[in-house]
Formats: sequence, structure tokens, C-alpha cells
Amino acid sequence: MNRILIVEDEITISRLIAVSLRRAGYDCTVANDGSTAADLIAEHDFDLALLDIMLPGLDGYELLGYLRPLGVPVIFITAKGATKDRVRGLQLG
Repeated sequence: MNRILIVEDEITISRLIAVSLRRAGYDCTVANDGSTAADLIAEHDFDLALLDIMLPGLDGYELLGYLRPLGVPVIFITAKGATKDRVRGLQLG
């Protein structure tokens, strides 16, 4: 797992995650909205995606639909902690 897609609309958070992962030796690509992330997914191969759920454009759940057919593992990074949100994420895979 070397190439990680980080999709987070809070720029400070996305930078912090990217800096930390780069220091650990990972190649990171950052998108700050769902539409940009969808374009990156179509153009590049990723080994892992870290997705926020609440994004401008496409949300994290919609992006999961782009990544699942490609077999890319996904970790949601989100402030949404309600049971219904966790259940939805689990149902989507």
C-alpha cells in the first residue's frame, strides 16, 4: 500500500494527514471536494482511500460507489458519529 487518496474538505486536516503519511513513506494525493476526487479516481490507481463523508460535490458515500468496483479499500474519516451514519457506511461496504 503506497498510494493513498485523501478526500477531506477541511484543508488543514487534509494537509496534516498527508504530511503524516508522507513522513511514513506513503505517496499521497489530496482532493478537497468530491468532484475532484472522482476525477482522480478515474485517472489514477490508488491502494487506499481515506474519505470524509460530508464533502462539496459528491459525498463520501457516492465516492465509495466509484471505488468499490476497483477494489480499493476505504476508511471513512468523518465527524459524523450517529448510529445511522455508521450503519449506512457498513451497509455500503
